[in-house]
Amino acid sequence: MKKSFTFLLLSALMMLSFQIPQSAHAEGSAGGLETLILVRDSNEMWHNGVTVNAPQPMTEVKGVTYVAAKAFMHEIYGKVAYDSKSKKYTLTSGKNVLQLVADKSTYTINGATKSMTGAPYVLKGTLMLPIRVAAQSFGLTMRNLPATKQIELTWSNAPIAKFSVSELNPYAEQTPVRYTDESYHPSGLAIIEERWENNNDIFEQPGTYVVTHWVKDELGNWSEPYSVTITVKPANQPPVASFTIEKETYRMGEFITYTDLSTDDEDRIVSRVWTNAQRGFFEPGPQTVTLRVTDALGEVGEVSKTITITDETLYTKEEFDLLYTEPGEKFEMSGSSVLQWPTLSYNINDRQQTLIRANSPETIREEGIYYEDMVSGDVRFLLHNQNGRSKPVKIYIVLTNNNLEPATVRMGAKGMAGPNPIVSTVGKAVTGRFLESLLSPQYSYVQIPAGESRMIFQEYSDKAVKPGDVYSMFADVWMSAALDFKVVVVDAERDVISALPGLSILESDKVHVRGTFDNANRIMYVNQMVGDVKSRMVLADNAVDTRISGIDKTTGMPVLNAGNYGVLYTIQLNNVQPHTAIVLSPRGGHYAGAFTVNGKVVYTTSTSILRNTNELGMLYKTGDSAESVTITFTPANGSMLPINLLFMPLPTPKV
Repeated sequence: MKKSFTFLLLSALMMLSFQIPQSAHAEGSAGGLETLILVRDSNEMWHNGVTVNAPQPMTEVKGVTYVAAKAFMHEIYGKVAYDSKSKKYTLTSGKNVLQLVADKSTYTINGATKSMTGAPYVLKGTLMLPIRVAAQSFGLTMRNLPATKQIELTWSNAPIAKFSVSELNPYAEQTPVRYTDESYHPSGLAIIEERWENNNDIFEQPGTYVVTHWVKDELGNWSEPYSVTITVKPANQPPVASFTIEKETYRMGEFITYTDLSTDDEDRIVSRVWTNAQRGFFEPGPQTVTLRVTDALGEVGEVSKTITITDETLYTKEEFDLLYTEPGEKFEMSGSSVLQWPTLSYNINDRQQTLIRANSPETIREEGIYYEDMVSGDVRFLLHNQNGRSKPVKIYIVLTNNNLEPATVRMGAKGMAGPNPIVSTVGKAVTGRFLESLLSPQYSYVQIPAGESRMIFQEYSDKAVKPGDVYSMFADVWMSAALDFKVVVVDAERDVISALPGLSILESDKVHVRGTFDNANRIMYVNQMVGDVKSRMVLADNAVDTRISGIDKTTGMPVLNAGNYGVLYTIQLNNVQPHTAIVLSPRGGHYAGAFTVNGKVVYTTSTSILRNTNELGMLYKTGDSAESVTITFTPANGSMLPINLLFMPLPTPKV
């Protein structure tokens, strides 16, 4: 009997001293509230009443209490990862991520940098973590129990219900509503069941609905309800298309005004498409005009009206277009007829301005140095390239100061456009933006210490140019000293400075132009009377308006600036007659650019391009008295030359 009692007592003591393996969690709380009790100077922890052991005891160092990180994270259903390269520990529990380095008092929690009292350290291979930082980072409630030398940590271990809604203001009977479940468990337990209220795919009636969601985890704990309020609007009504005209009968060449009176129940018409709404007709007979309007939900309304055009003529087609085409718009006329008009003579006065045209090779097929030189003073850069590589690239302008003193670079007027696969879109935008910037330049400065390099126009270099895209820039700078510059292209993921020593100067493509040019500001004076008869001014033809010359500094060979791209033209017309239209005629093919006329930038055209010699762009119309007109432009990148300025007397108004 005594032997039996001794055996039972020893068995009981062995059971009491048995340690739960570190790989197993204590059983979760069925009520969703977890408790973890730590004992000072002891490696014992009680998780929901079950004893587990840490490899090192909870320890106090200089007033800061530390706990073994891996064992602690295990009990709050988290994990620890270590990156030997960066020596960084990453502690994760639920959606919270704590990152730290041993012996450093700064850490990040969910990306935000913070400081802690004390610092984590490694003890016999175990990371020791300040318990207060751990509690704050993972949303634990901490309570100090001095009488028992314990710290009590509690946290809710219930699942979190959450969802997003595709549309908070749907239309009754029309708008489908999607619900995206974003529920989760803070400790990573599985969610096994859910419950919804009012999660309708289509709401039949307008009104306010509260959609609510609950979820249950694998321990049987239900979340708190999560609710979103949806306000359902009455069913959307299609827009009502409506327009008026002043009368039902018009003469040929008589201007017609269309007044759009279309309405929508929510005032959300997003598209108005006119069919046959000509401002004037030039053939007799009936003409049907249609207006189709579409609201934000795709509902459509349409209306048509028929007007009668008589066989009486008020204005010819040419007269009508001259009178009613606004600056920035275009009209059609026989391009060949222009060549019979007399040409205006003008005086040319070239002003000093260094132009760097880095346009060859125009198509980027390899990494390298696309142009380099040493320049000082006033410099204009013209960059225009298309990415012909199979991967994105970036384009840089790198300045190097090889002088013994620091240098200053002032960046002024600039125009940048792209990347975009349509060359005419890029060319028109970059030209217009440069001219607009010239009207009110915004200056910025870069200081380059002696013996160092800097990149300028970082905003241009920041954009990656995708394969097939065109990228373009005009930019004016001033340099206080002679600086070496390089136009460099590298693949977008590469660092240009580290790549530069291994890059070589690329050869020209023999088609496009690169070089350094002087006298790149051209002023033209026209003193004769303009507008009394039809006349034209020939520009960028290399006969009357000659090309400026320069040198390709990478080879030392002389070059001519074909097209004078990058040259800033200023045309001073000193005596333009009243009621004169100034019109752009492209002579080489398509043209998409911009012109500054008396201080206002006019695009050719504001909504399209001039596609051929039979399309003309209206630039300006003089008023009731003679005027002096100043036109500033630079030939648009990607457009074809030469061009003509046409001066056409406006017809006498008729009633």
